Amino acid sequence: MTSTYILLPASQHLVMDKVCLELHKDTSICSESGKRENEEVESRSSYILLLYAAITSLVSIPPAMMLGSWSDKAGRRSVMLLPFILSLLSGGVLLAMVLVPSLSVYWCLLAAAFIGLPGGHVSIFLSCFSFLADITMESSSSRTLRMAIAESMIFVGGMVGFLLGGYLTQNIGLIAAYGAYIACHVLAILYILLWLQDSKPLNSNLGIISTKNEVQESGAMILKYASLSFRAVFKRRSCQDRLKLNLLIICTFLNNLVAIGDNSVLLLYLMYEPREFTTAMFGVFNSARMFLLGAGLLGLFPLLMRCFKEMSLAKISVVFRAASYALLAFSTTTWMVYLVAVLGMPGGITQAVIRSLSSAIVGPDEQGAMFSFSASVEATCIVIAAIIFNGLYPLTLSTVPGMPFIIMATFCIIVLILMHSTSSTTICVRFRKVVKLQFPKVVALTASC
Repeated sequence: MTSTYILLPASQHLVMDKVCLELHKDTSICSESGKRENEEVESRSSYILLLYAAITSLVSIPPAMMLGSWSDKAGRRSVMLLPFILSLLSGGVLLAMVLVPSLSVYWCLLAAAFIGLPGGHVSIFLSCFSFLADITMESSSSRTLRMAIAESMIFVGGMVGFLLGGYLTQNIGLIAAYGAYIACHVLAILYILLWLQDSKPLNSNLGIISTKNEVQESGAMILKYASLSFRAVFKRRSCQDRLKLNLLIICTFLNNLVAIGDNSVLLLYLMYEPREFTTAMFGVFNSARMFLLGAGLLGLFPLLMRCFKEMSLAKISVVFRAASYALLAFSTTTWMVYLVAVLGMPGGITQAVIRSLSSAIVGPDEQGAMFSFSASVEATCIVIAAIIFNGLYPLTLSTVPGMPFIIMATFCIIVLILMHSTSSTTICVRFRKVVKLQFPKVVALTASC
């Protein structure tokens, strides 16, 4: 996540520089931000960045659908390594674009393909969370806490990357920013190769084809492993576990839709009157918000776990998140906007609990397949969120500028309802188990009827 947030401002800066240079053919003009940021440069840069995001997200879905199921058999380390190795190539391409001014701006699309080809952050998420599930099967509470710590790194890494990326890009240069991006991936590769011990490879009972057939029929292998991800999510399970898993994946989809929609319109909204945030103010707010979300998972959540059940905490977290978006939609002053960050502090708990509950439903040989499907669903949110929120914001700007955040709060309420339905399903299942143990004859008679 640190490397991802270093890459975001650096790539936007690089694309705008390249577009300006191709349009004006004059480095002196493009070195002045006021002349560089004209309508023609902005519109063309926006188009290229949209292509960049689309390639990164859409290309990552098919590999992620396959790699998760494959990791259930071959182990997690190989799936962890692939995204970091190809991201090194993407960093090399972007660095070459800085060092060689004659290279076209469209070379960045090759860098996007390198990031997306092994599944990108989708593969990293599914392999890391699957690894945690593998080594924490003894207790649901310890698994949830480990998931929460891993989830918090999204925000902690985001905060560090956001601050570091902005500083390096603005004060030192793009070479330093891409150097830090490459260094993050080198450190991850060294950790995986030299330190991390793979969880024991498992033999799947889902009918994986043999290795010889996989070598001979690579196309069939891809389809086979992709189908395993669907099968792990939609196959029949006892005690309504399939329904519970499907509801949790829908919650994951809505949570990620809100998160990406937030990122896509927040800067535009805060810079609009009467808030009129500067770029520096936005950086401080975003960093503080990520810090509080990470602190909520690392510090607040373990303490609350001693007093409340994880499902209750997930519901409370959703309520606070919905309230923060409702407040943001009607914020008119700077202090109200910063209060949003404080109010949304517990907001990251929900997704950590969802990941833990989902991993508890599937078997040990289905962890990668399930997280693969879930992460692929998250990847589709990039395009869908852009269509919904970037399309809605200009339409409501003159009437209700905060309408996108009202929609986000509504999605949070839907997540709350689905989470309640999930917990109700769990209570119903437990009641059935008690009845079956205490009154076996009644159960048998009911089944025969």
